[in-house]
Amino acid sequence: MARIPVCVVLLGAAITLSACQSIAPEEPTIFEYTSPEISGLMPLRAFPNPDDVCELLGRSETTAMLEEDGRRLIACPKHEKGAMEDRRKQGARVVGNATHWVILSISERRVR
Repeated sequence: MARIPVCVVLLGAAITLSACQSIAPEEPTIFEYTSPEISGLMPLRAFPNPDDVCELLGRSETTAMLEEDGRRLIACPKHEKGAMEDRRKQGARVVGNATHWVILSISERRVR
């Protein structure tokens, strides 16, 4: 039986590991802001405050199937993990992704 050189085995392992480390769809693809409209979203205003990075969303083709009675949709840039965590602490839950944005659903009572 022929022996495979160690360097060939290591090279194969490195290629396999690098293939396993591809970016998952929910991970950020960029680290800068892009317009929510580019992702098919209809922003109404910053949420929850005028200086926040998340957006309260209006209805669009992208979000229509995610809507629920008594809940509103918001979106945060995927790389803004702190803002998303703050929204989760307010009771929001992730319901989808739209290119560079994470879509969350939150109770209408939390929207002022």
